[in-house]
Amino acid sequence: MKTIMTQIPTLILSNSLRISMKDRVSKNEVSDFKKKWCDENQIIADIISNDLSEFFVPPVLDVGAGLGDIVYNALPDKKVICIDVNNVTEEDYPLADKHERLQIDFFDYRPTQKINTVFISHTLQFLDEDVVRLNDKITEIDPQSVILVVNKNNDFMGRLVDWSKNHFENPNPEISVAGFPKDYVVDRTKEFKTTLFCDSYERLAEQISYLMLIDLVGSTKSKLIAFLKNYLPKPEFIFNQEFKIYQKDEER
Repeated sequence: MKTIMTQIPTLILSNSLRISMKDRVSKNEVSDFKKKWCDENQIIADIISNDLSEFFVPPVLDVGAGLGDIVYNALPDKKVICIDVNNVTEEDYPLADKHERLQIDFFDYRPTQKINTVFISHTLQFLDEDVVRLNDKITEIDPQSVILVVNKNNDFMGRLVDWSKNHFENPNPEISVAGFPKDYVVDRTKEFKTTLFCDSYERLAEQISYLMLIDLVGSTKSKLIAFLKNYLPKPEFIFNQEFKIYQKDEER
């Protein structure tokens, strides 16, 4: 199947997008980051297609699916339910015949069929405010496997996480969540690298605000740009990511 790319105009984060977990990031911002400035989604889809497809036992629940482009390109022939708090339509991105979309919060989702695989790719930061609640939801859905795609934060991305914590009161970067998923054990991991590349340091700062869920206001934006210029010769950097495939711990 031919990979389909989209471009939606850039939208800078605003305070209104963080009023609640449901409204933190718009589909425009997701599309901008994934399709214009970072190559991660195509890399993730290629890895699934070439190396990890067997672990995605259908039906698959894609949590925070965004445009649904990863599963569209990687799992077109498998049953997938794509859920997201944003309203994504086929005008935004096409839908494979065996896929369906639901606009719903993960914690409000009630399966109408057995879910075998829960797939969470770079959306854990929107779900981890209450780890007990998050684990309870996974227990309720009761998948055989939970597959995460996360940043390793052992590189410049990790430095950015530390910077955001030191300069903002409530940043929400993607970090590892201790104790999740409960009652599952790691079956396989696979590391890979992606690149965030922008046409200016200002644009890069805007994309980092998306990643860390921070608002760049006043002098903070200029401080972040200065920080980036100090460490990066160009407004781009490579960062490490990882698939973490968990299987249900049958001994529990």
